[in-house]
Amino acid sequence: MGLVECIHPSLAEADYQKTSTKLFFICASFIFFGTVYLLSAVFGSLTKTYRNLKSKEKIFWNLAVVRGVYGSFCTVVGVWAIFFDTELLKDPVFSTTPTSYFALATSLGFFVFECGTLLISDMVYKKASVMLNVHHWMALLGFVLLMYLDSAHYFGVRGLLLEMSTPFSAICWTLLKASKAHTLLWKANQFLLVHTFHLRSVVECYIWYVTYQNWERIWSAMPTTMFISLYSQLVLVTFLMTPYWTYKKTQQMITPVDWNFEDSGKNKSENGSVSKKAI
Repeated sequence: MGLVECIHPSLAEADYQKTSTKLFFICASFIFFGTVYLLSAVFGSLTKTYRNLKSKEKIFWNLAVVRGVYGSFCTVVGVWAIFFDTELLKDPVFSTTPTSYFALATSLGFFVFECGTLLISDMVYKKASVMLNVHHWMALLGFVLLMYLDSAHYFGVRGLLLEMSTPFSAICWTLLKASKAHTLLWKANQFLLVHTFHLRSVVECYIWYVTYQNWERIWSAMPTTMFISLYSQLVLVTFLMTPYWTYKKTQQMITPVDWNFEDSGKNKSENGSVSKKAI
């Protein structure tokens, strides 16, 4: 039984080969995450912590909630793909399942929402994170190709497990903003966050190993654009992004500072002074 059948049997019966079906699920995902964003803003406004945030920090708070929800979804799908999937194993280049289509359409809807929100925010506030934008826009392109070419679903759904760090990262940032950076909850969350980045490296090595095992099939059959997108992103996350973020989050576990808003009055050390150390 596929994962989507556990959610609702009708999801397994949809004709995902049709462009209209793909667009429906992508739009539904976009609307869902947009709704999560709005609910975060509504319920957040009931708290003093949220009301005291700067306007861009409020956007980041709401995005953190959205990312946390998406990351939890990806973790479930990724675990299913690695430990329970049998259909996609048959052909790592062109095998597809209703679960893979549903998961990748949901991911594409998320990244359309995420990249659109980031773009508007960066334009309004004239400040952007280069690495975050590179990662998300490349991911958006990658998911477009996965859905358009109906290829590499095997790697796409397994790669979703890399988002396992996202819920912990979202909790990390919201605890910082709530001045809870020296609580037991913070320390426990940060410990788990750092180790999810260690596990990301394990997943990346696993994907490289599967590539080695199926190299002849991948080289001879995978569409060129899909090949370039998949392995350029895999190189970036394996050798640059995951090591960098592992280092930064380990530093942050020792010295709780929000480097996204270094000028924020919330960035205070234990003695109440603003930290000057960017981590």
